[in-house]
Amino acid sequence: MDEENNKLLAKMELENGGKLEFRTYAQFVGKSGGKTKNLGGLFFFVGNRLIFEDFERQSSSLSLMFRKKTEYVKLKFQITVSEIERINTINLSQAMKVIKYNNNPKQLFEISGIRKILFRNVTQILLKDGSAYYFEIFDLKGFNTFMVEQMM
Repeated sequence: MDEENNKLLAKMELENGGKLEFRTYAQFVGKSGGKTKNLGGLFFFVGNRLIFEDFERQSSSLSLMFRKKTEYVKLKFQITVSEIERINTINLSQAMKVIKYNNNPKQLFEISGIRKILFRNVTQILLKDGSAYYFEIFDLKGFNTFMVEQMM
């Protein structure tokens, strides 16, 4: 890692009150009963919390000519391990129904077999209060392995 990355990580650890025990890039798709987001960012674990922090999108010069630039507002939220009921992989189209139409996320279960290969999937983090967050996670295998250990 270069010096700039080390400074950024040190700053994030200071801001979040501890060592970043796991980190990966992720696309936040949305939250149940909300709006679709599709925001890229860093998904990391500190203490007993999963934290998502988005990045400001870079606009192309063509889009700047035709569209007024909106002011960037950082999205950052956290989920404590004790809030999580289960983490599973579901079909993106199912997640979109939960996000847009407020379908019940507890009715969605892990997809498997050929469906996992043929369709675009997302990770559902179902909370004990019945709400759910949806992510496309870059290091999904590492994330799942890490979270199994945290939820024991």
